[in-house]
Amino acid sequence: MARQAERIDTTLVTGFEPFGRWSVNSSAQGVAALAARYPALRTACLPVDHGRAAERLEALCLQHRPRRLLLAGLAPDAQPRLEAFGRPGPLAPHAAGVRRARWPLAAARTALAEAGMPARLSADAGRYVCDTTYWHALGLPIPAVLFLHLPPPGPSWPPHRLARAIAVALSVVR
Repeated sequence: MARQAERIDTTLVTGFEPFGRWSVNSSAQGVAALAARYPALRTACLPVDHGRAAERLEALCLQHRPRRLLLAGLAPDAQPRLEAFGRPGPLAPHAAGVRRARWPLAAARTALAEAGMPARLSADAGRYVCDTTYWHALGLPIPAVLFLHLPPPGPSWPPHRLARAIAVALSVVR
């Protein structure tokens, strides 16, 4: 039990506020449902703004010092997407290259499939706030960092299933 508490205490999971045509963001719903199930888990909802999201994330990481960071976002896909790379975009327009996920992506994909939630690996996190926030997170000294795009909220993806997808992705990193 102490080992489980240690893992929860050293984990930060974030979602995003609603944006654009989405009056509800599935990532925020999933994170809230997960936090309700695991009250010791560190969670937050980030603003949908390149600079403010990065600033908030950095402040949260300084406060909580996570060993695992899972960022969740909304993508209009029918299945979850495990993002392999983050790109700088407007956060650092002169930065070169991409940053690679620090997570066992194949293991997460397998675990999600075994849980009845097939996911796909993605090489493009969308070139929006999700992408730039992920890029920023990958520049922080955190051993395990992943961005998980979740499908839109709805009957196929209610909050408890969104939370389950996040929990399954987290389970592959000890």
